[in-house]
Amino acid sequence: MKKSTTILILFLAVCTISAQDINGTWSGALDTPGGQLRINFNVSSTELGYSSTLDSPDQNAYGISVDTTFYKKPELTIKVASLDLEYVGTVVDDTCMNGTLTQMGQSLELNMKKKAE
Repeated sequence: MKKSTTILILFLAVCTISAQDINGTWSGALDTPGGQLRINFNVSSTELGYSSTLDSPDQNAYGISVDTTFYKKPELTIKVASLDLEYVGTVVDDTCMNGTLTQMGQSLELNMKKKAE
């Protein structure tokens, strides 16, 4: 019995340590022909999964509603139907995500860093 309990505790500890926390503000910049365009995704946990909003500080746009925020380790997908926008990123660690933002058929690399709280 003691051996089973010990194994269970060790298993749960490993799962907790390896869990990636995607909650918070993720920031990156798109390289566009007109220069860089900063993008923020504000991700939070809900009872049903995750939700998020989109900010584009260089366009003075904040709190844009996101239709879909889906996370299945290690991939985060964010969709904004009204902007024909989709971001698919791979979470590298708790502070770094590499991905691609696609809008109206055009895809651009968008690597993001998590802002310190």
